[in-house]
Amino acid sequence: MQKYDLIVIGSGPAGQRAAIQGAKLGKRVALVEKREVVGGACINTGTIPSKSMREAVMHLSGYQYQSIYGMNYRVKEKITVADLAFRVQHVIKTEIDVTMAQLSRNGIDVLTGTARFLDPHRLQIETQMVNQRMKPTLS
Repeated sequence: MQKYDLIVIGSGPAGQRAAIQGAKLGKRVALVEKREVVGGACINTGTIPSKSMREAVMHLSGYQYQSIYGMNYRVKEKITVADLAFRVQHVIKTEIDVTMAQLSRNGIDVLTGTARFLDPHRLQIETQMVNQRMKPTLS
């Protein structure tokens, strides 16, 4: 059983900031995320992917440059779903890598699984893959 001063559930923007702030205050911190990757919906399914898709379309269609080069300007003649998906996946991977580096730099343990409270001082973390159970506690 591992002991932490602070356990943060969820690795979205708020969870990241809470975990980092706790670590900067000298606390032993764990961050629990139910997915295999950090970032929550913001990085993986929401804001970042949708804005990356929009920006990829704007760039590849040449829309941003039409005022300079003329209405017929295009960066790429045929834009495919694969072109857009490649760009979005690249941005998501970069964001995940930056987030993991930031958490690691601050000494935060990232645990994968679903957390639930057993009592006011203990959590149970059930992993999805092998159904292992960990019981970290707050000290």
